[in-house]
Amino acid sequence: MNKEQAEIIALQALTYMATHEDILIAYLRLSGIAPEDLKNSAANPATLGSIIDYFLQDEKRLVALCDAENIAPDHLIKARRCLPGGEDIPYTT
Repeated sequence: MNKEQAEIIALQALTYMATHEDILIAYLRLSGIAPEDLKNSAANPATLGSIIDYFLQDEKRLVALCDAENIAPDHLIKARRCLPGGEDIPYTT
């Protein structure tokens, strides 16, 4: 997986999050980011990495995303490794 593919997967996760208000609100609370700031930083690779992290932290949330977007869970892990801060994350595949 390359960085461009990783960013596409993260944007899919963001789109999914945006259509599920409970998930979006929980992410905003956890991250401390304001909705407008999220909108403005949606293309930032570090923000995209944090979005993937959010889904990887909860199996139920991860499975729901993967099922809805037809993404293999290991692709989220591989995508995370391609984004800033994910290079040394010990997720297993």
